[in-house]
Amino acid sequence: MYQILLLFMSESQDNPNCGNCLECRYDCCFSNRNCGDSHIFGILTPDELHSLMDNKRQIHFRSGETIMKQNTPLTHLVCIKNGLAKVVSEGPKGKNLILQIIKSNSIFTGGGAIVDDFRHFTVAAITDIDCCFIDTSRLYNLLTKNSTFSIELLKHSNDQHMKMLGTLINLTNKYMPGRVADTLLYLKNSVFETNPYNFVLSKQELADMSGMTKESFIRSLKEFEDSGLIRQTRNAIEILKENELIEISRNG
Repeated sequence: MYQILLLFMSESQDNPNCGNCLECRYDCCFSNRNCGDSHIFGILTPDELHSLMDNKRQIHFRSGETIMKQNTPLTHLVCIKNGLAKVVSEGPKGKNLILQIIKSNSIFTGGGAIVDDFRHFTVAAITDIDCCFIDTSRLYNLLTKNSTFSIELLKHSNDQHMKMLGTLINLTNKYMPGRVADTLLYLKNSVFETNPYNFVLSKQELADMSGMTKESFIRSLKEFEDSGLIRQTRNAIEILKENELIEISRNG
């Protein structure tokens, strides 16, 4: 079992477009209830949802700010309405790996909830983010009472951790061109879902996603551009030959 990172809307009293009704106040508050992982919270009864959301507190994080710090006690769920955040494994000597990008309307599980109650990753805002903090003890109480909710959350948690394990395996077994191709394809198909996509991540963050130094990543990116695989401007990247990038990714 793990720490839970949930994505919700802000509290009704802080949102001028939201009414002060029980549904607004205690609902799971996804910005789009038919999108992403919001179905998991449809399993909860109104009373259970009320119990989980009753004491949530809203906080706004600016781009670049740390939302959760690795190796700190896990006492709250962190719930994000929208925007992008990065899941970072902080290594020795300042070497970091970005294992996943968290999008709006998602539930991310990762860390030490129930196991040791410590955070095993740092989560930081890539864009501005509105989020809430919810006491983890309320989640633990629901897990013991609602087995269907527990199973669905466990399925989702395992899926997320399998994806992060796949990232680590690729970083370990592929050469630099394969890692760069993986990063570009992941951003296009899984994060932004558009082509071209805006350059909201820094070159250092892209390098951290690829397990490379910034200089090596920039050099590989330039080689891709010279080969006609991509086009990059100051603010965007466009993939021109996706099939060739896929082949580079497969070959490592």
